Amino acid sequence: MDPMQEECKPGAPEWVVTFGDMMSLLLCFFVLLLSFSTMETERFKIIAGYIREAFGVQVDYHYTEIPSGNTVVTVEFNPPVPGKPMIFKKISDIIHELELDTLVEAEQEKDGVRIRMDGALVFPPGSAQLSPDAVPFLEHVAKVIEESYADVVVEGHTDNAPIHSSVFPSNWELSAARAAAVVRFFESRGIPGFRLQAVGYGDTRPISENFTEEGRRKNRRVEILIKTRKAP
Repeated sequence: MDPMQEECKPGAPEWVVTFGDMMSLLLCFFVLLLSFSTMETERFKIIAGYIREAFGVQVDYHYTEIPSGNTVVTVEFNPPVPGKPMIFKKISDIIHELELDTLVEAEQEKDGVRIRMDGALVFPPGSAQLSPDAVPFLEHVAKVIEESYADVVVEGHTDNAPIHSSVFPSNWELSAARAAAVVRFFESRGIPGFRLQAVGYGDTRPISENFTEEGRRKNRRVEILIKTRKAP
């Protein structure tokens, strides 16, 4: 036997053991990647809970079976959307808080919650420039709209008294400009434009007679329809 030749030790070489450990870890890693890519979200919740416990994170409950209902994606990325009764209550509370009961009213209807504002509160006579008195109320309404993820239709209405000015040749232009002014206000407060719509009805949809000043005052109004939807 050559004295210079190193005697082979019994068992596998040390480098083979290290190499085998590395291969095992890589195999586990790719198996986990594959399992995560195909795992149902509810099963992932259960496994994630066990992993948290393994690392010493305390939880208040344990899953003993796959829970039913909303998935992780639904809960995390699609939070519950306020329904019609909740939105109506919020708007009603705002009206009472700002003491606008004689100038603003809210009601629930099939498509959502309708807010009816007296024209004298929102705009000066013959103008489409928002009145400062209406801004606090519209600020609160904008927050409710933002929280509800709802589509909104703003309607402008006038009485039947003709208007002839260099800016507004008729009530059509005036009512549309007033609706657009409210829409622009909401957009400036962060409501996406694709959720907003402005409609001018002129004097075609009165809610009272136009033979008295009180009736004409009621017809001069701006209505906001918050179109509630079901949670996804």
